[in-house]
Amino acid sequence: MNSRLFFEIWLTFVLDKGLTSMRDLFYQLNHTGIPVDISTFSKACKTRHDQQFCRIYIQLIEQLKRQNPAAAQMFFPIDSTIVTLTSKLFWMQGIHQVKLLGGVNLEQHNPSECLIHFGQGHDAKFSESIPGMIPEGGIGIMDRGFASWEFLDQLSQTLFVVRIKNNMKTEFDHQRYRVVWLCDLESRSEFRLATNVEQMSNEEVSEAYRYRWQIEVLWKFLKMHLKLDKLMTKNINGVTIQIYMVLIAYLILQLIEIPAFYGDKLLDKFRYLQLELSRHCSIVHWSFDLLPETLV
Repeated sequence: MNSRLFFEIWLTFVLDKGLTSMRDLFYQLNHTGIPVDISTFSKACKTRHDQQFCRIYIQLIEQLKRQNPAAAQMFFPIDSTIVTLTSKLFWMQGIHQVKLLGGVNLEQHNPSECLIHFGQGHDAKFSESIPGMIPEGGIGIMDRGFASWEFLDQLSQTLFVVRIKNNMKTEFDHQRYRVVWLCDLESRSEFRLATNVEQMSNEEVSEAYRYRWQIEVLWKFLKMHLKLDKLMTKNINGVTIQIYMVLIAYLILQLIEIPAFYGDKLLDKFRYLQLELSRHCSIVHWSFDLLPETLV
């Protein structure tokens, strides 16, 4: 199976909301002129290097950055999401879940390079990877799952707004980091935000923390529309490839331009692709119509 066909099969599954299984997709392919065996595809999922998909993902991020120039101040929420693994083959290895840790640049609309971890692991365990995710000039925004003074020291070379736990002692740390105390009157809960951004007022720090919710919106979109919560393969390599394909599909949606009649939001682009896929059966057929000689 050539790399282009392998890539397009995965992309079709991720982007076509009407598909519920790989067998449905292969039935369509085999009965519409694309002879390909699902066992061959399954073998490719075990043996293909996921670094190739990671490289495509990073290249698309750079393309999106060029399309959307960096702003003077960029909010960059960071968090993780968990996808449960239901295959007995994973459970026999003691692996029950996969964690995806990353961030999203709210100005340039691109996610960061992501960390994929199989098994249990608290967010604080991956704290060394987080400073490298925050772009130059960006302000990393994180929840209290990352909070510790040691972690904030690791972030000292970047800008950040991090919610800290209410039981963290702050009286000795005010000289290192500003701690903003807030109270939500509706829920009667207290918030403490640690930051090293000097030019922002307390109110602006509070408003910046509200942008953290946008990373949750990203995870919801990936799970609801791009099948991140429907991991099909039963080996670590295949699951990693599918996660990268979900992220690649998200970047493709950000990059493509559609007629203004259909709208300009990300969900509008996704719905437009559903219309096009209904006309072409699959991305494999669609690309074959455009470049028939390169499918062989």
